[in-house]
Amino acid sequence: MHIIVETQGTDTKPDARQLGAASEQRLRFALRRLASFVDTVRVSYRDANGPRGGVDKQCQVQLHLRSRGNIVVKTTASDWYAALQAAIRRAVGRVVKHLQQSRPPHAQPLKRLQQSPVDVGSSS
Repeated sequence: MHIIVETQGTDTKPDARQLGAASEQRLRFALRRLASFVDTVRVSYRDANGPRGGVDKQCQVQLHLRSRGNIVVKTTASDWYAALQAAIRRAVGRVVKHLQQSRPPHAQPLKRLQQSPVDVGSSS
């Protein structure tokens, strides 16, 4: 699983590095059981209305599933890490749901045939 983190509009460069490291760590932990289905994860951060503040921190998580398409989740929060957590929670749920829906239905079990007792008879 390859993780790409893009930060645009974060306050400072050290903050961007910390955010990138935290993103990678949290994504690897959250997707550890689904890693065999996920090829690439792209996380993008964007500050919607600049330095004015408010609930404007956007996090977009795009997952490319191996031979199953893409899933894109976008969240907005007042904090970068809250936006990341919400995006990860929604993305994991969507991946699980997508995998469950794309699985072929289980075959119906075969009915057992009723065996009638066989009289072997006595060979005297």
